[in-house]
Amino acid sequence: MDMFEFWSSRKQRAEQLRRSSQLRLNASQRSQLLGNHEVREALQNERMTSLLPPVGTEVFRRLTPASQHEAGEKKKEGDDQQPIKPAHHLQARKLLPFIYGDPPPEFLNTPLEDLDPFYQSRKTFMVISKGNVLHRFNADRACYLLSAFNPVRTAAIKIHLHPLFSVCLMLTILINCVFMMISVPVLSRFMEDVFMAVYTFDFTLKILSRGFCVGRFTFLWDPWNWLDVLILTAGFAAQFTSLGKFLVLVTIPRVLKIFTCTPGLRRTVEALVQSVKRLADVIILTVVLLSILAMIGLHFFMGDLKHKCVIWPVNTTGSLDFYISYISDSGNYYYLPGHLDALLCGNRSDAGVCPEGTTCMRTPTNPNYGFTNYDSFGFSLLATFRLLMQDFWDNLVHLTLRAAGRSYITVFLLVFLPGCFFLLSIIVAAVAMAQVEREEADAAEAKTTEEEFGRIVQVLKMREEEEASRGAELPEEQDRPQKNPSLRRCMDTVLKKDCCGCWRRLRLQLRPFVLSPFFHLGVAACIILNAIFMAAEHYPMSKETEHLLTIANLVFVAIFTAELLLRLVALGLWGFFQVSRNVFDFVVVVTGLLELSLADIEGISVLRALRLLRLLRLERWWAELHLLMETAWTSVGNLGLVLLSAVFMFSVVGVQLFKDDYESRVCKIAVDCELPRWHMADFFHSFLLVVRILCGEWVETLWDCMEASGPATCAVFFMAVIIIGNVLMLNLFLSLLLGSFGSARLADPSEKGPNNLQTALTQTSAWILEHVGTLLGKKNDVDLDHEAADRKKDGRKEYLALTLATPAQRGFEGNEEGENMVPCKAPAANIKFRTPEIEKEKDQQMSKLQDENPPRSPAEDCCCDSCYHCCAIQGVDASRGAGRFWSDLRRVCLLLVQHRVFEGFIVFIILLSSAALMFEDVHPEQRPVLQMFLDRLDQVFAFVFLVEMLLKWVAFGFKKYFSSFWCWLDFLILDASLISLTANILGWSTGPLRTLRALRTLRTLSRFKGIRVVLRSLRLGLPSLCRSLLVTAFIWLLFGLLGMDLFAGKFYFCFNETSEEYFALEEVSNKTECLTLQMLNFTEVRWRNAKFNFDNVGMSFLSLFIVSLSAGWMDLLYSGVDSKQIEDQPAYESNLYMHLYFLFFIVGGFFTWNLFIRIFVDALQRRQVGEKHVFMTAEQQKYSRAVAKKLFEKPDGATPRPQSCCQAWLYDLVTALPFEVFMAAMICVYMVVLMVETDDSSYKPFMVVMWFHNAAIFIFLTEFILKIIALRQHYFRSVLNIIDFAVLIGLIVGSFAENHFSTVYVFHPGLLAVLRLARVVSILRYIRYARKIRMLILAFVMSCPALLNIGLLLFLVVYTYSYVGMWAFAHVKREATVDDMFNFETFGSSMTIMMTVGPSSVWDGLLFPIMNTPPDCDPDIDCGSPMAGIVFFTSYILLHVLLVVHLFIAVVVESFRSRNPEDATPLSEEHLQMFHNTWSKFDPDGSQVIPYGELSDFCHALQEPLKIPKPNSIRLVLMDLPLLPGDQVRCLDVLCALTSQESDGSGDRYALKARLEGKFHINDISKVSREPISSTLRRKQEEVAAAVIQRAFRKNWQVGGVGRMPNRSEASCVPGSPGPGGASP
Repeated sequence: MDMFEFWSSRKQRAEQLRRSSQLRLNASQRSQLLGNHEVREALQNERMTSLLPPVGTEVFRRLTPASQHEAGEKKKEGDDQQPIKPAHHLQARKLLPFIYGDPPPEFLNTPLEDLDPFYQSRKTFMVISKGNVLHRFNADRACYLLSAFNPVRTAAIKIHLHPLFSVCLMLTILINCVFMMISVPVLSRFMEDVFMAVYTFDFTLKILSRGFCVGRFTFLWDPWNWLDVLILTAGFAAQFTSLGKFLVLVTIPRVLKIFTCTPGLRRTVEALVQSVKRLADVIILTVVLLSILAMIGLHFFMGDLKHKCVIWPVNTTGSLDFYISYISDSGNYYYLPGHLDALLCGNRSDAGVCPEGTTCMRTPTNPNYGFTNYDSFGFSLLATFRLLMQDFWDNLVHLTLRAAGRSYITVFLLVFLPGCFFLLSIIVAAVAMAQVEREEADAAEAKTTEEEFGRIVQVLKMREEEEASRGAELPEEQDRPQKNPSLRRCMDTVLKKDCCGCWRRLRLQLRPFVLSPFFHLGVAACIILNAIFMAAEHYPMSKETEHLLTIANLVFVAIFTAELLLRLVALGLWGFFQVSRNVFDFVVVVTGLLELSLADIEGISVLRALRLLRLLRLERWWAELHLLMETAWTSVGNLGLVLLSAVFMFSVVGVQLFKDDYESRVCKIAVDCELPRWHMADFFHSFLLVVRILCGEWVETLWDCMEASGPATCAVFFMAVIIIGNVLMLNLFLSLLLGSFGSARLADPSEKGPNNLQTALTQTSAWILEHVGTLLGKKNDVDLDHEAADRKKDGRKEYLALTLATPAQRGFEGNEEGENMVPCKAPAANIKFRTPEIEKEKDQQMSKLQDENPPRSPAEDCCCDSCYHCCAIQGVDASRGAGRFWSDLRRVCLLLVQHRVFEGFIVFIILLSSAALMFEDVHPEQRPVLQMFLDRLDQVFAFVFLVEMLLKWVAFGFKKYFSSFWCWLDFLILDASLISLTANILGWSTGPLRTLRALRTLRTLSRFKGIRVVLRSLRLGLPSLCRSLLVTAFIWLLFGLLGMDLFAGKFYFCFNETSEEYFALEEVSNKTECLTLQMLNFTEVRWRNAKFNFDNVGMSFLSLFIVSLSAGWMDLLYSGVDSKQIEDQPAYESNLYMHLYFLFFIVGGFFTWNLFIRIFVDALQRRQVGEKHVFMTAEQQKYSRAVAKKLFEKPDGATPRPQSCCQAWLYDLVTALPFEVFMAAMICVYMVVLMVETDDSSYKPFMVVMWFHNAAIFIFLTEFILKIIALRQHYFRSVLNIIDFAVLIGLIVGSFAENHFSTVYVFHPGLLAVLRLARVVSILRYIRYARKIRMLILAFVMSCPALLNIGLLLFLVVYTYSYVGMWAFAHVKREATVDDMFNFETFGSSMTIMMTVGPSSVWDGLLFPIMNTPPDCDPDIDCGSPMAGIVFFTSYILLHVLLVVHLFIAVVVESFRSRNPEDATPLSEEHLQMFHNTWSKFDPDGSQVIPYGELSDFCHALQEPLKIPKPNSIRLVLMDLPLLPGDQVRCLDVLCALTSQESDGSGDRYALKARLEGKFHINDISKVSREPISSTLRRKQEEVAAAVIQRAFRKNWQVGGVGRMPNRSEASCVPGSPGPGGASP
């Protein structure tokens, strides 16, 4: 199923799941189903009804000793029989199927006979608890003591399954979790004894009711019960000894026990575990690729981060010991202000440079406590994982480039970032596929259940129609018990009845007004006005403005109160409160009145935030906002609760593991020996740290933890939180995105009917236009209005369209010599009849043609029709004279501009003009020759583009030229270039105009089809994008207004500009004291505001944008947590619970991102109907399919086998699979050896690595010699062989140069062997269990053309913004993340910055210096433009995010396609030919059928992977092949079953059969002539049943005293005995 097909079917799946959960049979239907022989006979083939007991037998029967004895006898008789499978519907902990109905109340929590035939002979019994949940127990004695009828065991079962016991156990666990968060020693000790008593009692009940370990349904057979064992073992151990950090063994199982008490959570966790099992291949692939990337980083940057700027004394000489001790002292390093690590540097020309007085030297330490480096495989793996998770990765790139050189950005762009994207994309695709498989499995199960229910109802209805004359009613749900009649009458009197006639008349008059669209419009307008007045608040605010806003709030409270009263009167109390939205409106009004009444009480100002609830009332008319709120509400489900439980568990575990270490070793991580902001010394801070980890900010806290507590424990804890937390969040995100809950799909606004608000707006706008037209004196023609109305009613219109035929057009259409042409002064009119349908279709075709190809039609009118009417050029004859010359000129120009050489030349000029931008910078005076050359090039480019435009004007005409968007774009770009050149010639300042040169890159958009396809998808999704951004802006407005209430005016602080430090609270406590210091001539003291704050709605939006899409949001968080009151000096964590504000906003951002993706994908699905791919051209689609087909198919054996026996032996050797596996293993071993190198390794390990290196060269050389001898010239036909040869040459040359010339390599020559890992990929086609890896790699390879298109567009965005940033922000002050190496002063540095800017980078550090205004900067030197910086970075981030989303969607789309390709099968053509050849030996006549008895020999004769070696009888039975008359099997059925087995049974078998039938070209003559009469599985069941009947018959015959056995003819006459064919009748 395609992704968009799956997406569009969400609503149907949701409806199907809802219907299947409500299937019920009424009492009469259930009685007929259970007691009517004819009904059971008609439904004997249904899987559910086959589980019912025989007719006349009670469904629910108590367990008795007699039934147990009978089950034991059945077991003895059936030991040698083939067992059937357990019933899927009757598994333990599932709901009782609808066919059984509700059991009697006295049978609840009571041992009953098992309903599943599979367990009826296995000494088990079942118990049905409240809610019709099935539980299964062993009937053997529990613990060898208690039988199934023992009162103690029966009581234990009743208590254990009683709902009250589950509630008590859940309360115990929750109270235990509360005590985990607090520390009260005396009470905690007592409560621990209580908890252990409860857990022990629960453990005892389970042992008594189930038994311990002997039996399928005993205590230890359930993995969830292992938690109880761990709880008791660790709990009792903690009573007698101190467990230390092992106390987490007590915490973890107790928190996980929450899942065992809630069936929904338990099923969710089990589903997650199963999905993780499905991701095993992806996990292995991720580990392998991360290891490869880590090894690459190890050999590229080993030891580079140890180079630092050292303050070296002048003319200092000393011994080696002095040198070592000096560079080992961190006090001798150079530090930038505010930085804890020394400034890094490098010895390459493009690396970081040390300031004067310092020297770049290699030191023993690395940055960040020594944990950021590439010196060993472990630390390199940590750095690579940091790049994968995008946590503070831009800082890592900056450090690496400063130490190794700016040119190494290519390593990150070509190796690390693509590799990390590949891993992230396949992880997202794999999790999405697991979610889709669960959704499809649930939907398939619901569909099957619903179909079976329909068949049952149909049979029952037919039976009822036969028995009675009237038709049977459809099944309905059972009537619910009604409430107390007296109470109902009282409620009706109070809530529903009218008090008097006046009240009734008032309601009847108000109801139409309240329900009218204009009333809704007025309410919505008031809400919007209220939002505007709330957004008008700011700091500082004058008294008049504050008074005005207060009056406005009173007015709005009065309006909403009056509206509430009107609706209460019009709808009545009962009708009003029946709607949940009305209840919400009531709460909003009550809180507003409560705020007014408590406004003067200090400390109740938080009620102001409740005003924001008024804005949420827009959800009533806003579909996108309604969907967002519905998504948020749906998330409060099982998966959300599992995520919260995991966060709580990790928070408690963090405190127990690291609390003592943080408190005892705090001086190692803090200069002032105070706990840092992020620690795990108490539960609240531990909770915040876990939430920060889940937000993607973990590496800095990991450094602190590793320094305080040790690397091993911290690494394990943090990796567990990251992996488990991100898996849970990704599953939650995808379940909300792909899940089929409710009305999840958003319809197109044009597809939905208008609501009350839209109706009111339409009517209001029509009324305004009508009256405005009347006032302006315009009269409406009534007849025309009626005629238009009739045409609209008819749905079609017919009109005349006049197309002017100019002489030029007639010249193109007529004879070239102009013969038979009659001059005509007036243009001819071509009359065409057109309808709206034809017009719409034509417009769509024209728009598609314009999008995909430039204009290539013959020369048309130069100007529009009105120009021809006004100008005499209309009468020029094109057959002679000037007219003929003009026509020929246009013809020549048209041929020229449409020629491929001309187009190629223009594309080359466009690329050349775009490439010329990289040589510019803001210091042209330093390179006058280059600048002069660039100016001349600009003139040449402008001239070429001007000539191109003139030629197109002549060829296409103005009319057609300016009807194309791309031509308009070229025209405007050329105008900007001409204006800039003109200004430069006149000597004017061209600084701002030079920025417009960045528009040159936009010319490339129309020249590449792939980019146009991506732009087309963006254009189609633009309306939906705007809708989602509008909802996001609304949510940000809510949080922005809340932030203004909480933080407006509270981010100011007193700052010492000389020392660049904050004043302590003891020194300065408020603004007055700070200004007092200024008055005392302390000029370095300033009362400053934070650059990003919440003083007004604009700054609030910017701050929230940074929190949402930047990794530098911590400064905002710290300012909020330290804030006190307005004009007070901030204090360290004085407002600790302000963390919750940012936490709630992050959660809201999670749902807005979900809505953004949902609306965008929904738009693509809705508008891309009929498209094969939304991001590829047709040629790219063909190429993608060809590459995917070639990637994993087995080589076709085109290389001829040599005739020489020696060469033939070598040929068989090198082409054998074991040889390929051996070489792949050698490559992997060599990679492992390269991983063990470290920067500080001694001589012996170095020699061992070199020995392995030389051995690898010898092995690879031997392989090359063997293959070149065996394959001869055919060796170089394979791409993999060419890679092997190039790697071998590189290894040999590198080793020779190292041994003889002491060459210092940029990287280890052995790293070239990484390319040989392609050999490992090539053998994946032979591994059956690597199918998912192959599928995911195939999906990524098939998406490469789409990724290339999107990547090119992203590169153009980065390139353009780099040039704009260079000219706009080159002179900003160097602070924050802008320094001497990373700035906007040159195009190279600007490009480096923009390539590291993204939603997960600290880009606000770049915006920080741009936001400077005097007196923080000098206006003539280093001041920036705050508004320009905000627009620059916000637009770039939005485009970056949008394109990255496209990248992930492209991979996911191809994952859906590769999951079930339309024209692919798990087998190659070679396998199908092998099957055909083998079948021909067993079917020489070509009848397409063979006897079933020969199937075992046939399957044994096949080759791998289709071969089923003997003994294979059981596997052939389980294949469930259809049997034709005469016990024959069909060729296509066998092939389909074997192919399905090869593909692990995944996919639709019928679809696979159809594909194989078309691919294998089987002329199945038996398909029409003979239909299957049975199947192999059913035949086996019939044989087993016949054997049971015969054995019972013989036993009863002997018990009856008859001395002889009946002969075959007599036995065949016995009812129930098998007939001559071996099957029972």
